[in-house]
Amino acid sequence: MVDTNGLTGKTGMADPLIVGRDLYKGFHNDQFRVEVLTGVDIEIFRGETVAVVGASGIGKSTFLQILGALDPPDRGTLLFEGRDVYALGESELAALRNRYVGFVFQFHYLLPEFDALENVMMPVLIGSNDRPAAADAAEEILARVGLAHRLHHRPSELSGGEQQRVAIARALVLRPQIVLADEPTGNLDAKTSSRIHELLAELNGELGTTLIVATHNMGLASLMSRQMTIVDGKVKTVEDGSETES
Repeated sequence: MVDTNGLTGKTGMADPLIVGRDLYKGFHNDQFRVEVLTGVDIEIFRGETVAVVGASGIGKSTFLQILGALDPPDRGTLLFEGRDVYALGESELAALRNRYVGFVFQFHYLLPEFDALENVMMPVLIGSNDRPAAADAAEEILARVGLAHRLHHRPSELSGGEQQRVAIARALVLRPQIVLADEPTGNLDAKTSSRIHELLAELNGELGTTLIVATHNMGLASLMSRQMTIVDGKVKTVEDGSETES
């Protein structure tokens, strides 16, 4: 596992990979507006593993979508390696998401008409027409997640755990700097979930990818180097069962 001690923003040993300043986000619900984030400041460091924990509805997914350049905040600034993410044009923003951010969701969102290899090739093909290179990269990461023998099986021919492994491989095929996982084992049984948790931790160690996971599963959260939650629109660090301002 990559040693993330000292990469938590407290020692000054490294510049943060992601910086969020004064982030606000809200939604209209019927006749009311629900404020989800209310002035969040956050720093996340290269190679760090972070769990955003808590019950459904507190804003975990919204927070991840903002960090992943999927949904802009209502106000505030998000910096990635010093670049103002939401000041980028649409094409630049799409390129940043494709090259630097990998996504794993609760539902695998695999394309049913394509096999595992073809599904994992997709992010590579978006930025290049080099199909042999895409196939090689996809086969390599699928082998790493234990699916070398399932390359040409379609999603309907795979178990739930295998489908999620394909989704993880797809997220990692371009070796992104950040992987965002939103309840990645929410639809899996306990044994399969445990294996996926271990795999995510192993891959973080091997690849040095910054891993941010939204989860209510404390087993997965315990594998992360830092845990935080969202209370009244603020991100708070969870330490020994208590909450402190992040």
